[in-house]
Amino acid sequence: MKRKIVTLSMREQIYDALRELILKNVYEPNAVLQIDGLAEEFSVSATPVREALVRLEADGLVRLIPNKGAVVSDIREEDIRNTWEMRQLLEPFAAGMSATLIPTSEIAELEEKLFRLRDQPFDNERYVECDTRLHEVLYTHLENQLLVDTIRRVHQMSIRIRYFPEGSGALHEQTVHEVIQEHLAILAAIRTRDAKRISELVLEHLENGQKRAMAALAGSNP
Repeated sequence: MKRKIVTLSMREQIYDALRELILKNVYEPNAVLQIDGLAEEFSVSATPVREALVRLEADGLVRLIPNKGAVVSDIREEDIRNTWEMRQLLEPFAAGMSATLIPTSEIAELEEKLFRLRDQPFDNERYVECDTRLHEVLYTHLENQLLVDTIRRVHQMSIRIRYFPEGSGALHEQTVHEVIQEHLAILAAIRTRDAKRISELVLEHLENGQKRAMAALAGSNP
């Protein structure tokens, strides 16, 4: 049976690249994205860049500037509150339900990664990888696919806000060490298979994450 290989169009590639750069805060809130500059950076014509920016505006990630480019959307207190409200409703419940489903091998693998990260707190790629993986483990083993899909969508919406505090040079190391300790405590609870305690620690971790995001936002808007 022949399989068709699907190649992403240039427009799709530019869109994916810009979206990732915005979500990871490489392009920070209120950064100006000029069409000509982006076209030169990606070695393409202005057309796929313009089309990608239109899609990013539909995603709420940028605001278009006529005939020039776009500005990366700001992060508002309302965005943080709404996103963390959803996370606090869904994730502690899912984590508790996952208490007996998470393999011990996955717990050990994550603990090892976190111990390595503790020695290299400025390795941002590893930090994002560890954080993403831990939160995935807390819901991906569930049989309720609707709950899994809903949490996954909320995670996608929250990526840019989740890593906003770590983007601050003043907050980065302190934030990373706090998050590592909270993650290790969650993993230790998972080893006991205590659903109630796991849910409590995940909720506490999310409440701390909201506080860190609010503090970072206040620091960026003196």
